[in-house]
This record gives sequence, C-alpha cells and structure tokens, in this order.
Amino acid sequence: MRRCATGTDSASDIVTGNRPRKGGLMLASGRPSSGFGLACIASGVLAVAVVAVPSALAQGDRIRPVTDAELENPSPDDWLMWRRTLDGWGYSPLDQINRENVVDLRLVWSRGLRPGRQQGTPLVRDGVMFMPNPRDIIQAIDAETGDLIWEHQRERPDDLGDYMIGTLTDTNRNIAIHGELIIDTSMDDHIFALHAETGEMVWETEILDYRVNPANQTSGPIVAGGKVFSGRSCDPRGGPDGCVITAHDAATGEEIWRRRLIPAPGEPGDETWGDVPFDERAHVGSWMVPSYDPALNLVYVG
Repeated sequence: MRRCATGTDSASDIVTGNRPRKGGLMLASGRPSSGFGLACIASGVLAVAVVAVPSALAQGDRIRPVTDAELENPSPDDWLMWRRTLDGWGYSPLDQINRENVVDLRLVWSRGLRPGRQQGTPLVRDGVMFMPNPRDIIQAIDAETGDLIWEHQRERPDDLGDYMIGTLTDTNRNIAIHGELIIDTSMDDHIFALHAETGEMVWETEILDYRVNPANQTSGPIVAGGKVFSGRSCDPRGGPDGCVITAHDAATGEEIWRRRLIPAPGEPGDETWGDVPFDERAHVGSWMVPSYDPALNLVYVG
C-alpha cells in the first residue's frame, strides 16, 4: 500500500497534519468539510482521494449492525449497497464536492487490488471499506489509511475452470451487508456470509452443484426484508435448472425460495418456446445485481 499526494501537499499533511473531523473530507487547501467518502477503481488500484471517517476498528469500536430499515433508507454517511439504494439509482445526496472544488481533490492513499477483472463496488460502514476482489476475495480496509483490516480468500475447487465460463470466474461486482454479516455469492455456486469485523465464515449454502448445473455468480446479491436475493449467468451446459433467482435467509443462509427462469411444459411462458424441448432451453440468465421495491414487495433482476 502506498500513500501519495499531488502538488505541494505531502501525504502526512493530508492524512495526519490536517486530519478532517469525523465525517469530513480534506480538500487540497487543507480545509475540512463534512461527510463524504470517494473511491476510484482503475487498473487494479483502489485510489481514495477523500476519507469519510476514522476507522471504527482502529479505535476499538464495533461496526454497527445494518438493519433492514437502514437499507430501505440509508444514511448518506455510509454506502451500504451496490448502488446505495434498493432502487439501484446510484445517487448520493451529498453535496460537499461540487464543480467548483472538485479540482482541488488530491490522492491520499492507494492500494493494489488482487489481479483479475476489476468490476467491484466497495461498501462503506463506520469508516471500514469492504471491497470485493476478483477470484472470490473480499477485503476489509481502513477507509482513512488504506490499511488492510482483514482479507478472506475462498478456497476454489481445482476443476472449476472445467465447468465454468473461464473469463467470468474472476468477476465479482458486488457484495451485500446485513446485520454483522458481509454476504456474497461464489464461483463454485455457493452463497456465504462473513463476520464484518473479523472476516470469519459464519454460514455458507450451496445454490447449485457446479459440476451438474454450472452458473456464473458474477453479480452478487442484495438484501431486503431479511432476505438475500441473487441471480446468476446460466451456462447452457447447466440446463434450465441452472437459470434461477434465489432468496436466502440473511441470518442463517437457509434457502427460502428459488424461481426457475425457463418454463417447463405446462408452466406460464412455455408457449413462447415453441417446440424446443425443455432440456434444450437455455440462456435465460439474470446476471445483473437485483433491485427491490419495498412498497410493492417486488424484486427486479435481469
């Protein structure tokens, strides 16, 4: 991990000499403002120009559990899901960075990510950044200093590449947070939860047998109403039963329901497949991150 700054400011001036108050950002002038964290991912490097809050773990405080109410109406002080809100808008109400002062932002620290396809979006809670890396690796990073708090690297079967689309086995766009858990789907077709403070495994559940119904878990889940919703990119080799959307209990990992996206004979939508035999129907994946409407209690995924 390296720290740097541009212009005449030194890294120590920005990080320690003029430390922003809690919830603050630091402009190049050294003047603190309030409540913003910015992350930029490019070429395998996580670059943070602005720090949200001092690390809760570094101060001995606990990471506050995330509630369903917070996920429905998140505070602008944290970034609790892929596009911040359940509707997937990706909009932040913060306004401290604007057209006039954005030119004054300076790099405070950067940290290399694990090799692979970089499509991940970090979550932030109480000054801790949770970053999905390629190849089923998740890191917890101090958002103020860039220091690694913990890293979880899932053991992947040696024959995974024999059954999966090889270029997608590195992709991990998104993770979810609920309660004290960081939740993700894995390339060996499991869903699992880690403790947010330690990175230790809390539960894991097999969604599919990747040797029978392979499906690429590239998008990651969202959580709403205590349920973890996830879709996947289904492989033709996996047959219709690999093309599913699932819901799991966020606290235990127990499967609540699954919805196959390819209808069997006699099911609604069967007529749209004409004379194609059921076992030859394929390529109806739901590989993007879901969104959710709490008023209608509907999940949207495509």
